[in-house]
Amino acid sequence: MGVKGTVHSKNGSSVILEINGFLIKILCDIETLEKARIGQTVQLHTHLEFSQEGITIYGFLSKERLYVFEKILKVSKIGPKTALRIVSTSEPEELVHLIISKDVEKLSRFPGIGKKTAERLIAELKDEEFEIKSDYSKELSDAIDALVALGFGKIESREAAKSVYHSSKKAEQIVKEALKILSKKV
Repeated sequence: MGVKGTVHSKNGSSVILEINGFLIKILCDIETLEKARIGQTVQLHTHLEFSQEGITIYGFLSKERLYVFEKILKVSKIGPKTALRIVSTSEPEELVHLIISKDVEKLSRFPGIGKKTAERLIAELKDEEFEIKSDYSKELSDAIDALVALGFGKIESREAAKSVYHSSKKAEQIVKEALKILSKKV
């Protein structure tokens, strides 16, 4: 399911879309918030959540983010707001890699996830069939973490590391090559 409309405004963690004269508030991941421009027509992949407070719409530019968001919602004791924070802080392929490789340590670093929640995520999703193919490896993940530890943003670190990544490279090599790219941007 999805909606198509013109971005009327952005407010914190939501986008207000104008659809046929109606304004609709849609809670979004960080990527969607950053890429959606006021006045731009966008197509969002959506998830409707029904609660005592009413209906909340969650929207994503990427159908892969929606897919992972809905997988995370299957995990007990994880609500949509926590799932949205998790999806906002990582790429879908990285999340799939961390779940499949049972990396409790790295999953527990995500906002809203402690060690017990990370273990529950892995336990409840380990047997799921993921349609997303992950090219992430421990080396790539470690390189991204190292770049973030050096003070670079998560998104720019991920982009630089992925641009130089090859499965035969060690984390140190990826970091060195990514630093060359990142230093040119400064």
